[in-house]
Amino acid sequence: MTFIKKNYWPTILLACIIFLAAFLRFWHLGQNPPSLDWDETAHGYNAYSILKTGKDEYGYKSPLSFRSFDDYKPPIYTYLVVPSVAVFGLTDFAIRFPSATLGVLAVLFTYLMVYELFKNKVIALLSALFLAISPWHLQFSRVAFETNSATFWSVLATWAFLRGIRSNGAKVAFWMSLSSLAFGANLFMYHNARVFTPLLAIILLFLFKRKLLSIKKYLIVPALIAILFSIVLIPIVTSVSGRLRFEGTSIFGDASPLYKASQLIAQDEANHQLLIGKILHNRRLVYIPILVNNYLSHLNPTFLFFTADMDRHHAPQIGLLYLWDLPFIICGIYFLLSKKFPPKSKVIVFAWFLLAPVASSVTWGVPHALRSEIYLPTYQIFASIGVYTLYTYTKHKKLFVLTIGLALLANFLFYFHQYWVHMPIQYSQAWLYGRKQAAIFSDSIKTNYDRVIVSTKLEQPHEFWLYYLKYDPKKYLAEGGTVSGGFLETRNKFDKYLFKPIDFEKQAGEAKTLFVGLPSEFGQNAHILKIIYYLNGEPAIYIADK
Repeated sequence: MTFIKKNYWPTILLACIIFLAAFLRFWHLGQNPPSLDWDETAHGYNAYSILKTGKDEYGYKSPLSFRSFDDYKPPIYTYLVVPSVAVFGLTDFAIRFPSATLGVLAVLFTYLMVYELFKNKVIALLSALFLAISPWHLQFSRVAFETNSATFWSVLATWAFLRGIRSNGAKVAFWMSLSSLAFGANLFMYHNARVFTPLLAIILLFLFKRKLLSIKKYLIVPALIAILFSIVLIPIVTSVSGRLRFEGTSIFGDASPLYKASQLIAQDEANHQLLIGKILHNRRLVYIPILVNNYLSHLNPTFLFFTADMDRHHAPQIGLLYLWDLPFIICGIYFLLSKKFPPKSKVIVFAWFLLAPVASSVTWGVPHALRSEIYLPTYQIFASIGVYTLYTYTKHKKLFVLTIGLALLANFLFYFHQYWVHMPIQYSQAWLYGRKQAAIFSDSIKTNYDRVIVSTKLEQPHEFWLYYLKYDPKKYLAEGGTVSGGFLETRNKFDKYLFKPIDFEKQAGEAKTLFVGLPSEFGQNAHILKIIYYLNGEPAIYIADK
């Protein structure tokens, strides 16, 4: 290989890493995970509706917040799906294509960002490689979840900012404008990014304030971009929909801690300790222990290395990080603190790491892999610094590389096997498998019935039926569109389909009805036409009449 110049090797290795990242994210993208979940079908059908009508499923024209299931999704991911659906059709591959694409690009820009931080190509290449094969990043790159895209925009924005800081003249305006655009886009990518992005941006501005003041004449356009995004965002987050989203997921929407504090104060008053009680159980302070516990829960080793938080967020017997990562992450944190790395680069990496779980910490159901994926790529950076620094210390470099390489390969192959072989079978229920098959079968025999009742216990079934039947959005909106995205909504309907709870004996006597629901919803009098099974062989959905 002497014909390849030495300085070409980093580029060749980076190209190989990008190819690996693309293969892992796009291979069988439409087949595994084995089904779309409700958020993915919502992105898909709303993108399809925008493409065909310019409106979402509620009839809102070009919305800046998609109501969806009353969770009011930020808009950018859905809009990214629109051209994908235009090219590939309304398919599972098309819905996940933007996420996989941005996942690959995140690997590339991680290399570029890390190189700007440390000016070390080995650390940058290792960081890109570790992100390319990261179980955490792969899990969410292969599904249509907004959080994965937020990771890409964060990395891009930080890299562009660093390039701007180290540029001169008109180039400063270009890079800073790109950074403002990426940070701004992140505000419309995922709810948690609306907390993380401003905080990270403030830290970057503070770290480089002297440099920025010296080039302020080039910052007019970037500042205008930032102001424009803020002007658009503020009315959204302060609107009724923004408050609904916050109250629905935030710990502050639950008054039980306040009630408990009032009970404790009442007990103190009964014991003549009212003043002390009001101080110790102050209602303004009762949420602090919850916040601290929520924040620290994201560092739980069991969560990170073994179980994650729910089946849809990991492969069986695999956490969010490889067990292989653990010693190198610890070493990397130590070396980054103690060795001569650029001080400001240290601050940026640690600030990113410390800010990542802040938004998630004010919500219930933590630790939460999806809401805290914005940790990435800090774990990969720590591991890369750990590996690189240990390598420089060891006398037996070839043995070191061989040993850790084989250990990483073993971890990766186990993950690969678990994800592609066992996850579809073991976790098909978590992935809501069977909705596609049920929708297609029910549609094939609906002409024999006056109506089709689909149980709302199938979790947002109207979205699945709209998506898998590719129901014409123009016709759907003419019929009234979606009534409400709430999980208890019972009024959604289109064509012959009614989406409501099943009361089999009563409803079967009202009209000639086809029922689609969970096995538990049918009694002995039901005539079962078809049973759809999860991939592990357990019954998933019954389709029946009387």
